[in-house]
Amino acid sequence: MSGEVTRDRAIGDLGAVAHYNLLERVGEGGLGEVYRARDTSTGRTVALKLVPFGLAEGQRWQRLMDDARAAAGLSHPNIATLFDVGHHDERLYLAYEFVQGATLRQQMSGGGMNAGHAIALAAQVADALAEAHSRGVVHKDLRPDTVLETMKGSVKVLDFGMSIWTRGGQVRALAGAAPGSVGTDALPVVAYMSPEQARGGRVDHRTDLFSLGVILYEMLTGVNPYAAGDPAGILVRITQDEPPVPSTIDPGLPKMVDLVLSRVLSRDPGMRPDTAVKLAAELRRCGALMEGNAAEPAVARP
Repeated sequence: MSGEVTRDRAIGDLGAVAHYNLLERVGEGGLGEVYRARDTSTGRTVALKLVPFGLAEGQRWQRLMDDARAAAGLSHPNIATLFDVGHHDERLYLAYEFVQGATLRQQMSGGGMNAGHAIALAAQVADALAEAHSRGVVHKDLRPDTVLETMKGSVKVLDFGMSIWTRGGQVRALAGAAPGSVGTDALPVVAYMSPEQARGGRVDHRTDLFSLGVILYEMLTGVNPYAAGDPAGILVRITQDEPPVPSTIDPGLPKMVDLVLSRVLSRDPGMRPDTAVKLAAELRRCGALMEGNAAEPAVARP
């Protein structure tokens, strides 16, 4: 979570970590406490994540550093940038771009979104995925909580490449290995797993496409296509069920949207779009079709 929207109370001067002055605590994510901080070397405001002691010890420390450096190599308007990775007093920190806005989870608190807006946001997420996948980085924990819409209306995807260190990534791994071991607090994570994750199988870039499909379905209809009362029930639905066609929930959606979502939500990864680039293009065609339909004048009836 790079720059949480809902802030805790302003705490004042909290001291410094390396060359970052801590301004206020803004929350706690899977990688530890998150602070709004000022980089004294650049004057830039960042979201500084302080990794808990013990999370990465011995060889795990080097693995976390390697993952963070790979994530820091991503540069795209729809990816929250990881500016800096370092350690101070034997504690690892990550300095992310500070993003102000609302998560898609917050955006959907009242139900579904405007369809055109939802598709435009999903296309931006696909753009972010395309950039990361081209560099060999798979998110593996894409869900409404890891995508922000900024105050200017653009998307920022959070925590690329760090899924094995975040709570969401750890929940997914545990659910795939031992479904009965995760509780109901894992529902907001498990509901966006791909079938291959749910089976504890091999995961590649196509798992991100499936997760994006679930998010888009929910943005369009206001319901998660695999919702159930417990994580085990969700995993069964993900691996066995076909969700209702979106236009049966919202008849205003064009059939092209149904077609795109049926492909991206295929249980067989080979039936999904080959790349996020292709998915982004398909989503933009859907958006253009909807805009064209909306612009058509009503036909006068005798």
